[in-house]
Amino acid sequence: MTSNIWMKSCVVTLSVLSLLLIMIISTGKVVVVDNVTRLAKHVRRDPESGPRKKPNIIFILADDLGWNDVSYHNSSCDIHTPNIDRLAKEGVRLENYYAQSVCTPSRASFMTGLYKSRHGLENVLAAGEAGCLPNNLEIMPQILKRHGYTTHLVGKWHLGFSRRNCLPNQRGFDTFLGFHNGALDYYRHTHGNPSQPKDPEVKHFVGFDFWENEKVAEDYTGQYATHIFVKRAQEIIANHTQNEEPFFLFLSLSAVHAPLLVPQNYIEQYEGKITDQKRKIYAGMTSCMDEGIKNLTDTLQRLDVWKDTVLVFSSDNGGAVYEGASNIPLLGHKGRFTEGGIRVVGFVNSPLLSKQVQGTNYTGLMGVADWLPTFVEGIAGGSKDPKLDGVNMWESIRYGTSSPRKEYLYEVGGNCDWNEDDEPLTMYGTIRVGDWKLHLGAGGINQRIWHTDKDHRMRLTDMEIDFNKMCSSEFNTLHNIRLDPYEKHNQYQKAHNIRATLLKKLKYHCRRKVPTVPKIERKEANPILREGVFSPWLDDWNYLEWHPTSADKKYFKSRYCTWDSFCGCTGSFRRYRSRET
Repeated sequence: MTSNIWMKSCVVTLSVLSLLLIMIISTGKVVVVDNVTRLAKHVRRDPESGPRKKPNIIFILADDLGWNDVSYHNSSCDIHTPNIDRLAKEGVRLENYYAQSVCTPSRASFMTGLYKSRHGLENVLAAGEAGCLPNNLEIMPQILKRHGYTTHLVGKWHLGFSRRNCLPNQRGFDTFLGFHNGALDYYRHTHGNPSQPKDPEVKHFVGFDFWENEKVAEDYTGQYATHIFVKRAQEIIANHTQNEEPFFLFLSLSAVHAPLLVPQNYIEQYEGKITDQKRKIYAGMTSCMDEGIKNLTDTLQRLDVWKDTVLVFSSDNGGAVYEGASNIPLLGHKGRFTEGGIRVVGFVNSPLLSKQVQGTNYTGLMGVADWLPTFVEGIAGGSKDPKLDGVNMWESIRYGTSSPRKEYLYEVGGNCDWNEDDEPLTMYGTIRVGDWKLHLGAGGINQRIWHTDKDHRMRLTDMEIDFNKMCSSEFNTLHNIRLDPYEKHNQYQKAHNIRATLLKKLKYHCRRKVPTVPKIERKEANPILREGVFSPWLDDWNYLEWHPTSADKKYFKSRYCTWDSFCGCTGSFRRYRSRET
């Protein structure tokens, strides 16, 4: 026994002496330390081995930015984004990367690492709706805080605010400056259309929506929102330069979401170059955002924070072509499950990327739900969570290896039962498996597209839709996205074996679906009842203890249907609303 103890002591002593010798050789100095861990901190690292602390994480999320609205994708070169281009071209461009078709589900998948059918927020939360991101789910800022990160949200939340325990500071963010709803007047910081009648019974609520943590922030009124958000992000970075803790900064921009507003100096460069008025203003908003990103990265480099930082840029969904965006050459737009609605701009830039991948395109399949495990497991050093749908992509992106993701679910719902011919009855959904993408139902049809006229000017074209046929199989599509990225050749009636395989995958996910968070709209949400401010109006809730009332059951039939479940619920294309109880 004594011999074993003596041997172990020798091993420990030799380890300490070895580390001390390495330190003396590498630094030429002797430093007295009281344990091996502190000694190891003084040993010079290989630059490829990573930073001295956990990397800072900055996630910049643009709102409604189209595929064709950054210069490095822009086929007509009508919008200039030199700073976004530089970061993308020096980093890793994600060219096979997907979000959800609208903002709330994308943000919920980003925060939870789950497909939208498994976190409950399947559609956009309107201002008067009582739902929010279920509180039984531990989300990204909460997890990163456990791994030593400080956490900051700047900009748009849009994951519910009807109850205090739905708010950003209650869900893991140390600081918050921004707004709760889905859109914001960039100067007045209000949500809603002021021309609508201000009546408690009217659905189109109007009110002030700008917050610093949980206090109304009226002092910023009159300042342009993009400028405010970038400045606050710079302040957060500056405050952390002397802080040993790494930070997670979620810069959730309102740009370039409607309303179309921007200072005139950003529009002037497009005068005479863009004739469509909406697109001209939209271009100015995009340039303002691009300038802000330059200011942010300049701050990172000036304060020597960049060397320990991973920066990700992404859009939350495809561009809204009816508000000036363009997704050329992809088919479709925001709200649709064609590529133009869900395939989004994205890139990663960091000194921590391997040199051989800097300046390359990453074509591996990836989705917005992958960021949580990528940040937590891949960057922060956390453990793998088997309950997540997301996949850790960090090693694949950092070193250019093949993607660990082989399929991605965009949505699924309706009736999961099948008929005698082994075909779905009224199930709808969209899934990608390998190169193939299957869509069931009319949610993927494209209602508006940009096209280039003979004078090389972009025009909008509306498509006629027979809503009586929205549930018919004529809207089912199957495309090989690698060979047919613009979805011109529907293989649904031809590739029978592939179709059968993807249908079974969709059926599996349909049966894993959780109940949708109810979209209950209440007149008590109207800001005029609370001094003109959008603020919580209900008591805190627990998602696991929620039980629908009889009125809820009447209006949320079957699987608590939402507006896009027209095929799987009642066959009608309308939105369900709860009665007052």
